[in-house]
Amino acid sequence: MASPAPDAILVRFPGPVTLYPSRRKWLLVFAGCAVFAVGGFWMIRDGDLRGWFVLIFFGLGVLVAAVAMLPGAGALTLDAEGFEATNLFRRHRTRWQDTTGFQAARIPPAQQKLVVYDDVTQSAKTLAQVNVGIVGRNAALPDTYGLSADDLAQLMAQWRERALAHR
Repeated sequence: MASPAPDAILVRFPGPVTLYPSRRKWLLVFAGCAVFAVGGFWMIRDGDLRGWFVLIFFGLGVLVAAVAMLPGAGALTLDAEGFEATNLFRRHRTRWQDTTGFQAARIPPAQQKLVVYDDVTQSAKTLAQVNVGIVGRNAALPDTYGLSADDLAQLMAQWRERALAHR
């Protein structure tokens, strides 16, 4: 299923509009981790104790991917007041007036591209300061919700602009 273009989502302002993570992406993560976890099992069976590390690490990846695919585990809801990001059933609400600088950035070490931004309510926290040193912003969305990071950053910036002008 193709994701709607940012403009098609933006016309639904003031919302609410809810976007969901790509199931295909999480299925690929699940399958990849499962393959490596099985490899770890075979390493252990052949007497290589390093297989325990492989099995545990990728077994946890299988678990996270399985949970991420459950209904309600992940979403991004946009409305006139702000947005709510849900990741592994944990929700975080952010007001538009507390945000600025939405942009796509590569997150090390995997170089995954996500949307980063500044959240004034987080600026004094240690983790936020570390994030600024790494990617130049103090907060990030946990997923791209079926859009490219560039398209999602554009959507977030334009939605915020409309929301603040709407007040």
